[in-house]
Amino acid sequence: MSETYQSKRERWQRMLEALPVGLQEHISLRNVEAVAGLTPQAQKQLAEAIQAGLKRIPRAVEQLRINPNTSIADLLAPPSLSVTESPSTDVQNELADLIRQCFPDMPRVSAEALANSDVMEVARHTAQAHHQLLASNHLRTDFVMMVLYGLMRQSLERLEEVIVNTPALRQAFNQGSLPWKPNDWRR
Repeated sequence: MSETYQSKRERWQRMLEALPVGLQEHISLRNVEAVAGLTPQAQKQLAEAIQAGLKRIPRAVEQLRINPNTSIADLLAPPSLSVTESPSTDVQNELADLIRQCFPDMPRVSAEALANSDVMEVARHTAQAHHQLLASNHLRTDFVMMVLYGLMRQSLERLEEVIVNTPALRQAFNQGSLPWKPNDWRR
């Protein structure tokens, strides 16, 4: 059963109340999960940056998630185009393209908004990890390739198990344009 908005809001409120006092009055409910997921050191850095005048909290939270030791100066005045932004933009465009492939009737602007939404965060992280994996200099090493391939196959099996056991997902795949063929490589 999916969580109702009211129960989600109550959970967010509890998370907000559990944050350090210096953060509670500055963090919106939509950002509370991300801030609560930061390390205590990163939360302290965020509170200090807010006291120093930080306005773009989501961007700072993302930077602290990547590097909890980011200086307050870097949080206040991030580079105009950081190294993490370019792949993120590429990944978001890639996800928007894939969303449009899966749901061709969806307008591009909606696909881009969905690709950038909280619900797609795990997909963005996965796509970024795949980009790093495919760019690795060690990919052609036999033991690295074997382990990575095994991990991918395990992930695929687990995803397929969720699809097989969820009638609504099976129906979505059967009606969609994305090909789905259950994987039987180990049988």
